[in-house]
Amino acid sequence: MEITDLDLARGAASGQEAAFEALVRRYQGTVRGVTRRLAPRPVEADDLAQAAFLTAWRKIGTYRGGSFKAWLCTIAYREFLQARRKQKPEVEFDEGAHVIAFDVSAARMADHLDLDRALKTLPENQRICVVLCVAAGLSHAEAAGATGFPLGTVKSHVNRGVAALRKQLAPGDVA
Repeated sequence: MEITDLDLARGAASGQEAAFEALVRRYQGTVRGVTRRLAPRPVEADDLAQAAFLTAWRKIGTYRGGSFKAWLCTIAYREFLQARRKQKPEVEFDEGAHVIAFDVSAARMADHLDLDRALKTLPENQRICVVLCVAAGLSHAEAAGATGFPLGTVKSHVNRGVAALRKQLAPGDVA
């Protein structure tokens, strides 16, 4: 029988580091995926993911149940907002060119890069909602709770964002 997120969170809140480590292992891919799609550069995304888990560790006692993934993604989104507020405008370099996952084929990597490029063309609020709902798998209601946007706004942003991505990523017409 698998231990539930709530059981692990309660264990972590009582000081059991192993319980929190189990939660990190379960959700690190989701949180890193969210931050990599929200942040402008991979290095910042990794810092945001780490900050999100540090915040989650400090606030684990406030988790009362429900979707732990949504709770973590909300923290990651708030870390993104805080970092964006603190940022100074600077010259941007394309650091993504050298980041290659070891277990991903070249064709699959090209698809991921195309998706990441297409996501960056969306208006920020659409991108945020698409990342939270589609990439992270949060419900519209969970994404509304994370962002503070009204539920209908989240649904609209997701629908418009997904439609724009489909249009951008559709294979070109062959003559």
